[in-house]
Amino acid sequence: MAYYSSFGAAQGVTGSCHLLEIGYLKILVDCGLFQGRDEELNIEEFPFDPSEIDYVIVTHAHLDHIGRLPLLVKEGFSKKIISTKATYEIAKLMLANAAGIIQESKNPIYNENDVEPTLKFFGTFLEYGESMNLTDDIKISFKNAGHILGSASLKIEYKEDGMDKSAIFSGDLGQHSRIITSPLQAWEKGNYIFLESTYGDRLHEDLTISINSFKENILNTIKKGGVVLLPSFALERTQEILYLLKQMSEEGLLSNIPVYLDAPLAINVTKVFKKFPHLMNDEIKAVFEAGQDPFNFKELITTSLKEESIAINEVAAPKIIIAGSGMCEGGRIKYHLVRYLQNPLNKVIFVGFQVPGTLGNKISTMYNKTIKIDDSYIDVKADIEIINGFSAHADQSDLINFVKNLEDIYCIYLIHGDEQKLKIFKEKINDELESKVHIVKKKERIYI
Repeated sequence: MAYYSSFGAAQGVTGSCHLLEIGYLKILVDCGLFQGRDEELNIEEFPFDPSEIDYVIVTHAHLDHIGRLPLLVKEGFSKKIISTKATYEIAKLMLANAAGIIQESKNPIYNENDVEPTLKFFGTFLEYGESMNLTDDIKISFKNAGHILGSASLKIEYKEDGMDKSAIFSGDLGQHSRIITSPLQAWEKGNYIFLESTYGDRLHEDLTISINSFKENILNTIKKGGVVLLPSFALERTQEILYLLKQMSEEGLLSNIPVYLDAPLAINVTKVFKKFPHLMNDEIKAVFEAGQDPFNFKELITTSLKEESIAINEVAAPKIIIAGSGMCEGGRIKYHLVRYLQNPLNKVIFVGFQVPGTLGNKISTMYNKTIKIDDSYIDVKADIEIINGFSAHADQSDLINFVKNLEDIYCIYLIHGDEQKLKIFKEKINDELESKVHIVKKKERIYI
């Protein structure tokens, strides 16, 4: 008998945690942090015994997929964590950074001392196109999910009463066209499809249009003598921004305007990206093969130290500042927002989704209003620009394409989406495909 249970990212987009029980074997797919309005769920006990989990399979290194791994280990997990090598290299940085923040929070679920013991359970690597037997009757395989560096979609093949069965976990899927990473790879067959639905309700703006808008907004702000603030996620989005700014630099568009990467985590993640050129798309591979660094250019200044960050304020505008966090909930971006939000010559460009309830979301909707940032009340006078086409998540069309050519589907299970979006996406699948579709409920247990 095989059962699936969702303990995170069912009827929501954070806290991914999926339990698969196949006979005596218990496999956990991801173990992520709840974020935004669901953050308080992190302090709840796991609805299973962590010591009984035989394997954890990690699809990628975003915190909403790996952020509770130290808690899982702290509560008794002591077996193997399977991932791609790139995911492991990034996870080391992401977990260490998260622990530093979590241990200062009101309800710390773990601290920096819990990270190293967790990393010791990594080391079983599975790369794209490879398979691994967990038992004689259970085999797992990875394909490129096209979401971020190292991201994978997972196929689990197993036998039940002599019958071959399979379950596919999409992980987070990327768009068909990406700035840096190579595109996702499709599966040919699968019985039970657990499909992320983050943007199952919409189509993204064309990537080329978004790139042009990004560059135009920067140029317009520079011409006015303003400061460009780019709140950015350390993983993937920062590297995309750096590559686009490199293009602008080589075209002579930055005119020696200083560009500050004021994000220690992003600086270190970028170093990891340079270790895996074979996982990039053809355009980025060509840059590496030409002996160039796609993430560096003459105007770029990295500021790891606090003193270096403070010194940015002494440099006259125009200038460009890239800083975390991407949703403005923490990190150095908050200090820059306090300093620069009140000047109408400046511009904040959001190139990532802002979860409702986060500071970034509030700023994006409060132009010409007063907002509180820590202990400061700030009048939002700077121009606010939201560019949506950079999303690392597949849109409705890409999600449909992921499943429409699959053979032998018994049911598509929708996960990793807000409730209203899940309903819209289910209707779309029903209109276009003949497959059975089910929206997974929180803590629902399903026989597969």
